[in-house]
Amino acid sequence: MSLAGRRLLVPVTAERTAFADDLVAEGALVTPVAFIAIAGPEDPSALEAATLAWLDGAYAWMAVTSRNAVLAMDRIARAHGRSLGEPQPASRFATVGEATRGVCAAVGLTVDLVPATRHDARGIVADFPDAPGEASARVLVPLGNLASPVLERGLARKGWSVDTVEAYRTVDGPGPDDATVAAVADGGLDAVLLTSGSVAERFAAACPAVAPTTRIVAIGRTTEAGARAAGLRVDAVADTPTYAGIRAAVLAALAPHDAPEGDHA
Repeated sequence: MSLAGRRLLVPVTAERTAFADDLVAEGALVTPVAFIAIAGPEDPSALEAATLAWLDGAYAWMAVTSRNAVLAMDRIARAHGRSLGEPQPASRFATVGEATRGVCAAVGLTVDLVPATRHDARGIVADFPDAPGEASARVLVPLGNLASPVLERGLARKGWSVDTVEAYRTVDGPGPDDATVAAVADGGLDAVLLTSGSVAERFAAACPAVAPTTRIVAIGRTTEAGARAAGLRVDAVADTPTYAGIRAAVLAALAPHDAPEGDHA
């Protein structure tokens, strides 16, 4: 089944338009909306110090749940004429999924752990090894300002000494224009893609009315939880936070609309 001609609202940021671009290439009619923007950390010096400590081999592991953290640290490393991959293979790296793995490869990092099932902080914790019991068993966890404590607390329970640092902040973007808000309300869109809990919260605030025929698709379980907490129904959830996973979820959400009358359960 093709997404050609489907009218989709797709969240974007200045740094991330890949999902929207791929959907456009497939022929979808995409309305890109910047619900959020990515800003630097409140304390840039703390992130710089953490990045330099990583580069100098102070950590056995680094664990991230967002490409934004990787990109923020990469900018610091390059400003010092260095690469984030310098401490490897002695130091190891964990992240949540294939999309972030691609960013890691681009900045010189080798990914040692990607969760086998849940592609989120809980998934990393589940698959992360127990600490070896050494005083030097430290993990660096660079996070966004809205991140939950799941990763920090979960790794600490496994015996690791966890250092967290704010790597970036999620702030309000310009949001949808009046025409897009109206399209969400009156069925002018086939589906809305939600890419994070913060996007879901801002979508719910900006678009209080969603047409029953407009399907809502979450990029993963964490986003689904954020969407439901914001009072949104969720029609489908991607199994993996990749283009293939998102595409499959959008098609699954739209499938009932494509079935002949009488085929519905």
